[in-house]
Amino acid sequence: MNANEIVKLLLDAKEAYYNSDSPIMSDAEFDSLEEKLRSIDPENEYFLSVGVIADEGEKIRHNTPMLSMMKGKSIDDIASWIKKIDIKEESSFIIEPKIDGLSATCRYSRGKLVYIATRGNGIEGQDISHISEFVKDIPHSIDFTDEEIEVRGELYLPRNTDFDTEGRPLRNSCVGLINRKEKRGDLKYVRFAAFRIVGMDTCPFENERIDLLVKWGFNVIEYFTAADAAEIESSYNKYIEHYRGTWEYETDGLIICVNDRRLFEEIDSKWVVDHHNHYAIALKPPSESRETIVKDIAWQVSRQGNIIPVAIFEPVFIGGAKLSRATLNNYENVVRLKIHRGDTLVIERANDVIPFVADNKSSTGREADLFSPEIIISNCPSCNRELVKSGVHLKCFNQSCKEQNIQKIVYWVKNSGIENVAEAAVRTLFEAGKISSIRDLYTLKEDDFEGIGGFADKKIKNFIAEVASSKRLPVRDFISRLGIPLVQKKSLNKMGINSVDDFIKFSDSSYVMGRNIIEWKNDPVNMKLFNELLEVLEIEDEEIRESRGKVAMTGKGPGKRSDLIKIIEDRGYEFSSTVTRDLSILICEDVNGKSSKLDNARKNNVELISYEDFFSDKNN
Repeated sequence: MNANEIVKLLLDAKEAYYNSDSPIMSDAEFDSLEEKLRSIDPENEYFLSVGVIADEGEKIRHNTPMLSMMKGKSIDDIASWIKKIDIKEESSFIIEPKIDGLSATCRYSRGKLVYIATRGNGIEGQDISHISEFVKDIPHSIDFTDEEIEVRGELYLPRNTDFDTEGRPLRNSCVGLINRKEKRGDLKYVRFAAFRIVGMDTCPFENERIDLLVKWGFNVIEYFTAADAAEIESSYNKYIEHYRGTWEYETDGLIICVNDRRLFEEIDSKWVVDHHNHYAIALKPPSESRETIVKDIAWQVSRQGNIIPVAIFEPVFIGGAKLSRATLNNYENVVRLKIHRGDTLVIERANDVIPFVADNKSSTGREADLFSPEIIISNCPSCNRELVKSGVHLKCFNQSCKEQNIQKIVYWVKNSGIENVAEAAVRTLFEAGKISSIRDLYTLKEDDFEGIGGFADKKIKNFIAEVASSKRLPVRDFISRLGIPLVQKKSLNKMGINSVDDFIKFSDSSYVMGRNIIEWKNDPVNMKLFNELLEVLEIEDEEIRESRGKVAMTGKGPGKRSDLIKIIEDRGYEFSSTVTRDLSILICEDVNGKSSKLDNARKNNVELISYEDFFSDKNN
């Protein structure tokens, strides 16, 4: 398997994990694939990304990136990390639960809550400020500081929640509540556990900062401190034996972090910081497991035409959750496990959250029955077209397959920021014969909804207005929404793609992103979609301009952050969410102010300009 094939599998797995109830890969398989990719292509652009959820609200750029974690699987890995970071000064470590929820940050300015945002891709997240009305753990104002700070933490549903999850994982239910458009009162069940303060100059130790958050009335994580690997191992054992099952939040391991924040910059300066910082690492636990009897296998159709098997079994309880379904990931895995109805399966919860089939206890000595009519299907469950083996999957190549096309439309809606258009609405319109492709969304009229249940006048108008709002977009936005692996707006700019014609003629295979574009265009199905969308969308060409330098912002600006970033980029600058040595300008409220970010900028000879001066006409 080459790097491109691995990247495709990883991206599909990420999308399924964050945006659906049916993961297509176990945690162990995902980690193994990442390690394989790193061994054959350590500079692959894939490693610049972190996990995301579907962004349905306005995007917010993080002043300080919310990066993912390095991973360790054993205490030996932690000992190696401690040796690697080679801290000269005496420093302890803080050990925190890795809550399996939704990472979020709450920004305060002059004591008032400004916004709440998800981690998103680490650089920018989704504005979810609407939850502040319901989530009791997030105060609207604070009186302990007037500094510009962020309180970061995890949104989660507790194990003993009164909310009816209908058997879905707590994390998925939490994300679903946060993304709800209606009936938001159930957000009262969501909690926020704080674990970090960003932007405060005082109090250099992480554990003391958490103690301050307790004092200030926040709901915070529990933590331990340790001086070395031996003490970390002791805390880890306590977690496995006791805390893992008793904490009110579900966890998928522990986070070990250097306790003294003053050492963070020194540690990170030794390596490139892209996917994660180096002063912290996640220690992942072994998965919990139970044995049960398989009743059947359901086969689900993805937007790519892959047929995903899901095991249906006698219910079991793992970590307080009742499980009756688990992904089998792909066709080859079903064959490898030699599954038949009535077999005894070993079910695990990857990261203590995602259920998957780890083993088949009944398969010993059994010949693999490759095309057993009992389990393996030969025709698409949606369109009945004969399936073809493609890689590790059975695949439906029918371009008219109903479920594939529904999933393609849903994917476009999510990635285009179209609000008030849920999957149920898409499915209803499709089954009523009103839409059959993404293109049809843009040709719907009010009278097309006549006689279709669930669409009142207001809902119809909102639907049409939301779809229309996504009709006009710059060419790089358009191409980045086509689902081409690793292809994003910045990469398109670097490859010189600023028009539809540039995209059509593009043939540079020097980089992975370019090869992905070429491979995508070679598929007639993709180009059919591309040409159909050109008929209904208004695609604007973009200019390539040499960057005037990198610009960052700190403090509160004179408008929405997303609008200010657009102005910065329209003026030919490259926006940066962090203060780095190659920064040209740092925009701030007071050029004479005192903060760690301003001091860092001065130390690196970065020009400080006030918001008023930068956004005035004279700087255009």
